[in-house]
Amino acid sequence: LNTKIIDNNLCIFTNESRDYGNDSFLVETGKIDYSKEYQSEYEKSYSKTDLPISEKNCIAIPLDKLEKNLAYTITLSTINKSYNTKICILENNSGISIKQVEAGKSTCE
Repeated sequence: LNTKIIDNNLCIFTNESRDYGNDSFLVETGKIDYSKEYQSEYEKSYSKTDLPISEKNCIAIPLDKLEKNLAYTITLSTINKSYNTKICILENNSGISIKQVEAGKSTCE
């Protein structure tokens, strides 16, 4: 799952070469904490919506739904396939950026 920040939103898309057309899917985010059971913090269902395969038709998650400097799993699930990524939204003097979380880690360091 690919991510980019556009207009105060986290924009997610699959980067698949094939356009699957209209589909139903679920987008959810959850903090990474290996000491607890996974719990979704934000979720939104889409039906009869083009699967977001590129930046131009990405799905926007408002940045205010994600705490800065915390590790999150972002998941887009269809009935047949699941896409996910682990990221942190970092904020500093130069603005907001995305950092990939290393495999097995639960922090932004």
